[in-house]
Amino acid sequence: MHTHKNLGRGLLACSVATCAIVTAGQAFAADAAPADAAPTTVQEVVVTANKRAEKLHDVAMGVTALGGDKLDTQQAVSFVDYAAQVPSLALQAIGPGESRLTLRGENSGGVGSTTAVYIDESPFGSSNALANGSITTGDFDTFDLQRVEVLRGPQGTLYGASTEGGLIKFVLNAPDPTRYSVAAETGVQSVEHGQTAADVKAMVNLPLLGGQAALRLGGYDEALPGYVNDPLLGRRDVNAGRKYGLRASFLYQPNDQFSVKLTAVSQLTKTGGPNAVDVVGAPLAGGACPPSGTMPAGCFAPPANQLSITNGLTRNTFFPESFEDRIENFSGELVWNPGPVSVTSITSYGILNLSFDEDATALEAAPGLSYGSYFSNLIYGGVQTPDIAQLTGLHKYTEELRIASRSGGQFEWQVGGFFTRENTVIQQTINTTSTNGLPPPGGDLITAKYQEWAGFADATYHFTPQFDVEAGLRWSTNSQSAQTIDYYGLLTTGGGPTTVPAPYTSSGSDFTYSIAPRWHVTPDTLVYARVATGYRPGGPNDLPAGATGAPRAYSSDATLNYEVGLRSSLFDHRLSIDVAAFHVDWTNMQIFEELVVNGTPTGVNNNAGNAKSQGVEWTIGLFPVQGFTLSWTGSYTDAKLTSLSPQATILAQSGDRLPYVPTWQTSLDGEYKWALTANYDGFVGATWSYIGSRHSDYNTYQYLPSVLPPYGDLSPGDGYVKLPSYDTFAIRAGVENDRWRFEIYGKNLGDARGITSYSSSGATYMTSGGLEPGGTISIIQPRTFGAELSVKY
Repeated sequence: MHTHKNLGRGLLACSVATCAIVTAGQAFAADAAPADAAPTTVQEVVVTANKRAEKLHDVAMGVTALGGDKLDTQQAVSFVDYAAQVPSLALQAIGPGESRLTLRGENSGGVGSTTAVYIDESPFGSSNALANGSITTGDFDTFDLQRVEVLRGPQGTLYGASTEGGLIKFVLNAPDPTRYSVAAETGVQSVEHGQTAADVKAMVNLPLLGGQAALRLGGYDEALPGYVNDPLLGRRDVNAGRKYGLRASFLYQPNDQFSVKLTAVSQLTKTGGPNAVDVVGAPLAGGACPPSGTMPAGCFAPPANQLSITNGLTRNTFFPESFEDRIENFSGELVWNPGPVSVTSITSYGILNLSFDEDATALEAAPGLSYGSYFSNLIYGGVQTPDIAQLTGLHKYTEELRIASRSGGQFEWQVGGFFTRENTVIQQTINTTSTNGLPPPGGDLITAKYQEWAGFADATYHFTPQFDVEAGLRWSTNSQSAQTIDYYGLLTTGGGPTTVPAPYTSSGSDFTYSIAPRWHVTPDTLVYARVATGYRPGGPNDLPAGATGAPRAYSSDATLNYEVGLRSSLFDHRLSIDVAAFHVDWTNMQIFEELVVNGTPTGVNNNAGNAKSQGVEWTIGLFPVQGFTLSWTGSYTDAKLTSLSPQATILAQSGDRLPYVPTWQTSLDGEYKWALTANYDGFVGATWSYIGSRHSDYNTYQYLPSVLPPYGDLSPGDGYVKLPSYDTFAIRAGVENDRWRFEIYGKNLGDARGITSYSSSGATYMTSGGLEPGGTISIIQPRTFGAELSVKY
């Protein structure tokens, strides 16, 4: 079977890692501050990047902190809304619930993730490549969020597996035992070419036990407006959906030496399919258009490596599609300070259930051959409209125990141990319109297990008050197993009944390290350097019984990151500068390939060679006058293949750019706040973002000479498409005081068709005129206007 790769407020206690922040580098204004208290200088930001609370200014690595209040004002609720404001963060957004995160260019199209996601101190998502971890990333809503921390560069020593590029941490607002508070907001947005949708969100914080405990409860219900139509089925706004979320957190802190925090997070996203739009002009371009109306994709064939949207924002399917993503995380954090040290225990349990039903009629079974043509012309005969139904399930248990010295001494240290156990299930079935008396296509059930043990240590020695060196190391070992069970069907091994082979196993060990000297040239200027490594575990391939023609296992890959940076506050703290230069060597990188296994195209993981990424990142904040803030962020990233292993079948060569990595990206945000009346402030703001050109994934299919005509003049490097650059412009304006805020806004005012994902398998079909190229793209939400009202007490 073909394994599917779907491309198709004050400090409560630093012991619980919650600190009130205003983002200096992003120039984020204080929450609901009156105009005479609006920030006029760079504000201090506290982060937990090194698993202890410290000023962002002092952290010796690239870190971005996005404040929750500012994200709320910008209507930034998901990755696609704020990714452009983070230097070197690239995003391949397929649709709600499916996004690939790439930091510093580390993307080869593999199934395993190179950027980890954390909720507070709990890792979420798969550590290996058997649960589509690269796109099932956990895009949690930003409501009632204290901040989003983005750590750029390898984080292998403190955070472990799958942090080769870095990590994103959602820091929730913690329960507050000192006061009762409530907050609520409701809004409406109208999308050009699409729907009008509303949302409602609410939170309550309840002090308990005479101020020794607190309970914080929150929830949200958001309609996701649709804007893609399906003319073939006569349906409008087929990508519409809803997002529901619930959060609960309980904190018990009887004294300064002991605290327990229990947190539960749940989010459900349901849509009628991805934000996918039909296009023509795939890498295998050429040939005449088919007769009008005969195929879903339309009929315009532009030059090779060019894309053209057909018939507006449409996606033609033969039956309704569906998508559902449920993500849940439960965690317990215990902190004990028995004197000179602090002991922290973090236990978490994460659940991911993702399911979809997708029209496979135009999906590629192999280059130039769609599933529709395959089943119609080569298997069953007649007109076949097959679909793929898939369920991905992940249950992840983790435990971390660490002991750390108190902050402020000449020698600061922390040591710890980590354990995770992950169980993955992927069930996939192909259905067809009819079988003409033959067995159905069949399906498969993949089960996988992953266990990892790790120990780590990190220490900082202050040689002088101005100069210190931080160093860390981590050793980890993992064991894995994978088993593929074929259902009865024509495409299963041997075409016979269900087969249950023995599971395939693998094991591996990895060592990572980091060293970072830093020099406080002045109290307001820091210069640092950092050398750090990261890794992504290898593992077994989920192959059918008796499979030949594919590797049984793949190895871990690794990155080595060199970085130098400067942070400075100038002109009486009215200007902040944060700039870093980096160079990353990536070895033995993992890829996803389509190989012919027992005569059937099958997705496998493999190692493909080496790559490098280098560039510059910057974040500049400016406070020229009272009430006015300006932030400019951006990055230049040169990420390319340097060598390709002989066994790799992807159509690529040395010098090709890595997929979905823009060379240039930048964002400029400005806001002005003033006293409108004695009780209300007015504010206006605008954000401009630019995403440079990128290339889509490499062509990963193996040539099938017994079925397909030759590629002709197709050569390495022609197998992926250059996606055009795009920019967006957003505005906002409103009134507020310390309790109320009313805001109106506009997003994507230029109505740009920004492409966030491309799949050449979206509409490749066989016609009487021969092979016709095509595909699908996911695009950003069209021009949107909205309003929001919020209240808090």
